[in-house]
Amino acid sequence: MQKTCLLAPASILWELLEKYGHDPEPIFAQQGITKEMMLRPGSRALQTVGDNLWYKASQTIDDPCFGLKSGSLWHPSHLNALGYAWLASGTLREALTRLERYIQAITKIAILRLEELDEGLALSLKFKPTTIVIPSRTDSFFSIVTSMCRINYGAELNPVFVSFIHEAPSCAGEYFAYFKCPVTFRADRNLLVFPKYKVDAPLIGYNPEIARIHDQIIIQYLAGLKKEDIAQRVKSAIIKMLPSGGVSDEKVARELHMSVRSLQRSLRSEGTTFGKLLDEVRRDLATDYVRDQGMNLTEVAFILGFSELSAFSRAFKKWTGRSPSELRQAA
Repeated sequence: MQKTCLLAPASILWELLEKYGHDPEPIFAQQGITKEMMLRPGSRALQTVGDNLWYKASQTIDDPCFGLKSGSLWHPSHLNALGYAWLASGTLREALTRLERYIQAITKIAILRLEELDEGLALSLKFKPTTIVIPSRTDSFFSIVTSMCRINYGAELNPVFVSFIHEAPSCAGEYFAYFKCPVTFRADRNLLVFPKYKVDAPLIGYNPEIARIHDQIIIQYLAGLKKEDIAQRVKSAIIKMLPSGGVSDEKVARELHMSVRSLQRSLRSEGTTFGKLLDEVRRDLATDYVRDQGMNLTEVAFILGFSELSAFSRAFKKWTGRSPSELRQAA
């Protein structure tokens, strides 16, 4: 399957070219892209289009640090539903986890991983081997993520440190000025590290209902991108059925016009099971439901398909290390 990317973020590159006095229209036209196409929600293009646009922009703009200016141009709509789910997240850890989990809704070439370091919570970025490595694109990504975090947390948020695989450009001082922390070049990995006490601090923009709605939109969008991905289709069906209760492999198989045996065989071929996928969906939605003070915990347990609150509490503690009531009290 050919890799594709969401077109909306390319409008940032369009604006960057304009900021540097270049006409983006002919550059984009060479790739068959118009400004109107980028404004259509969910519109996508082959990843080679994105590669070519970034390569051409980096050859056109006479500033090796131009990617850093992307953060000032970011808007939630550039990431489709993921942008709005980000703004409604309860903590930066939750927001970054969403980005890691749903990055394929934006691009198929980037691999994101969150990991705990002694210094803080690290977001690593690497590109798949077939991708053209363009330093300004890496700069742009980390610039945008930093801006997104500052929008949620506050302008005073600074990373602990940032590292880039690429060489230090002649304008390296601009990296220190933007990130306001130590920056390393020619590193082993692209890393953006935030302090733990800040990524776990509650955010004033938290809205569990809005976050939940947009999570569902993202999951369904991903399922539509990859119709042959049975795991995504099953997750989408589970999301739709959870509020009515009684989710089962039999019901999901009917929804997907498959036999139960065929469903089970297809999931095994992808290295998973219906039970694992149900558990993943419940886990992904549980924190938002628990933090929603408008729902009592018994109702949350029922919506997530648990017959008893005690069973849900045990599962929730296994997922998060805290009971639902402990998390709600801390919210």
